[in-house]
Amino acid sequence: MFFTSCEERKAEESKMSSQEQEIVTTIDNIKPKNSSQKIIPKKYHLNFISLDKELTSLDIKKNIYNFSNILQPIVLVNFFATWCPPCRGQIAHLNKLQKKYQSRLFMIGMLLHDDINSKKVTECIALKRVDYYISDSEKSNQKFAEILAPQLGLKADFELPMMVMFLYGEYYTHYEGTVPEEMIESDIKQALKEIEG
Repeated sequence: MFFTSCEERKAEESKMSSQEQEIVTTIDNIKPKNSSQKIIPKKYHLNFISLDKELTSLDIKKNIYNFSNILQPIVLVNFFATWCPPCRGQIAHLNKLQKKYQSRLFMIGMLLHDDINSKKVTECIALKRVDYYISDSEKSNQKFAEILAPQLGLKADFELPMMVMFLYGEYYTHYEGTVPEEMIESDIKQALKEIEG
């Protein structure tokens, strides 16, 4: 058997042409398939029902996220829970952004890991004066989180809050944990610049 240390490998690579180095790097980055990995289908259809009983659906195909009934080019999905203090703390900021950019931004709150009934959720949302769509579809919310987590390099049980921004159905950026309103607004403005060219 032949073993090469990191230093020997660096010396070998310095003698290679840039094209050869690119091939070696590509080969090094190929990961063998683990037989225990799940094979994820490339198409999904999920239905979300709001606390007001409004239905919106999501079709996912080849990393395009098509939200039905949503005309705005930017969709910001906020995964949260009513028991999560940072999640509750962000509501006022998200309300401001939704109001300011309502013609260009659609905000969706998706409850995760919340074991309280719809009546209690409605009371909590009313108390916090949430002014955007809240999906109370526990199974669909969870499924969407399970689809997104590996694509974003997150653990399946990622920490809340977590937000994902889509621009015309394509992933744009995401935020883990509490982030300043100004940071989200900066990304919204950047996305709008890209739309307007």
